[in-house]
Amino acid sequence: MAAVDINTGNLRELARVISEHLRANGFSAEGAANRQVLALAEECGEFVGSYRRWSGQARRSGTAEEMRAELADVVITAFVSAQELGIDLDQAITEKAKVVFTRGWREQAPVE
Repeated sequence: MAAVDINTGNLRELARVISEHLRANGFSAEGAANRQVLALAEECGEFVGSYRRWSGQARRSGTAEEMRAELADVVITAFVSAQELGIDLDQAITEKAKVVFTRGWREQAPVE
């Protein structure tokens, strides 16, 4: 299995390698997209929980580092999900960003 430089910032390549590692460790290609989409939902929930703990909105406290790590899990898992679904997430993000900037921003209340 090819080695990957995890410091390159190439998330699509990282996702490809993670998918390879999953296959090599007994996770079949069949059902991989479903598995990753569910994992993405789980990671989003873990990020929300870590945010709640960090911001003092939960029963116990949490650290900024825990929150940062959970957000990284969300991004990585999103790229692995895209890999399994055959989506070029870099391209999708670029296209979506163009749409975001055509929407305008928060409407200002009229000054009376």
